[in-house]
Amino acid sequence: MLSVVIPTFNTGALTLHACRAVLQSAVDAEVIVVDDASTDDTAALLAREVPSIRVLRREENGGFAPAANDGVRASQGDFILLLNSDAIVQPDAIAALLRAFDDDARLGIASAQLFDDDGTPQWTGGRTPTLLWMIGAVSGKGHWLRAFRRHRGGVNLEPDWVSGAAMMMRRAVWNDAGPLDERYRFYCQDIDFCLRARERGWRVAIVPESRVTHTRGASIGRSRTLLRDDLLEFGRGRYGRAWFWFARAVLALIPVS
Repeated sequence: MLSVVIPTFNTGALTLHACRAVLQSAVDAEVIVVDDASTDDTAALLAREVPSIRVLRREENGGFAPAANDGVRASQGDFILLLNSDAIVQPDAIAALLRAFDDDARLGIASAQLFDDDGTPQWTGGRTPTLLWMIGAVSGKGHWLRAFRRHRGGVNLEPDWVSGAAMMMRRAVWNDAGPLDERYRFYCQDIDFCLRARERGWRVAIVPESRVTHTRGASIGRSRTLLRDDLLEFGRGRYGRAWFWFARAVLALIPVS
């Protein structure tokens, strides 16, 4: 019924922790780890410590989207959970997501509510990115934009998109709107995929009863240059070339690293 796909690159210890949390969640699922040409013996570690996990080994590092796409293509479940290697599901998190799908036949994609290690809620989803939103994200001052967010009960339960860190979808949605766009190096493929699904009539939601601890940046680092470039690529496809050149000039004024 359920396939859990975990792309990883040189995060062997984190991936092992993520796999163990899934296995301890008491949900029957196949777990597929896609090792994106790691050099830290991730595959050997998982084979030794969690032999029930299926590991797919890519010969060349291609990034999150290609690895995730390979994992989904190899999976069998009617539902697919894409999980970052630095995301730890709480005991009832996966079951809560599955219950949400049982309750709504038009729900196509759902995310757990993400939390920092200290329990602080993370920004798990939102509206379609605008240039103002991108300025906040790239500058690291996104908290200034809280006045522009629409919430219900403290959580935006009806977003346009949700984070790919712990994102579950129906197989039918993947067949309808997938795969992930491999032009993006790490960011925005989740935003792009969710928007395509919504355009085809599927609902996207955050399930607050599903809780996942996400160590932001542990699986890739915090490169705002990478974020800026992927946001610009998203904007080029969404808003056109004139927008792209204007936004590129504006974002070039923001110091990034």
